Amino acid sequence: MIESKSDHDIEDSSSKQFLRSNLTKKITTASIFIALGLIIAIPNPFIYIQFIGAKIYPFAHLINAITGILIGMLFSLITGLGIAILRFSLALGSLFAFPGHLTGAFVVSLTAHYLEKKYPHKIDLAALSEPIGTVFLGATIAYLIAPLIGFTPDWNIIFLLGYWSSWTLSSIPGSIMGYIILKILRKAGISREDFN
Repeated sequence: MIESKSDHDIEDSSSKQFLRSNLTKKITTASIFIALGLIIAIPNPFIYIQFIGAKIYPFAHLINAITGILIGMLFSLITGLGIAILRFSLALGSLFAFPGHLTGAFVVSLTAHYLEKKYPHKIDLAALSEPIGTVFLGATIAYLIAPLIGFTPDWNIIFLLGYWSSWTLSSIPGSIMGYIILKILRKAGISREDFN
């Protein structure tokens, strides 16, 4: 007796293959951005800007802006966590890398999810929400965990505003660059839809 696959089996098989393909794309993209995040963390005068004693790294925030939209929340957070772990373990960053990467990625992903449901043609604007996560959440968390790395800040609003200001100088240019790159990628035929 010859067994033939039913339409249901064929559909199930093709949907599994489709999901596997998108999962592979997300894992590959996250891996590429983790590697890129590590490369840009290496001290290099062309990658950061020195400003009043702070090193401004807009390219780190560019990664949050792009991955939060392209590959979604889970893989964007994995990307941010991977970069933070590598930076911290290789002494290329401090504990501040964790709140910086994760909060920006979280807010961009959340904003992208909302825009995808309500205003799908404006989803790339989610990249511009990166400073909200990085500055107000990330810098505040960094301010609170500063004693863990031996830095005792003055517990007042002026010092917190200083944290917010220095993180703003990195995240706003990074999110704008991320938005521009997303527009370029869209014109090249690469968008969030390719990963869903």
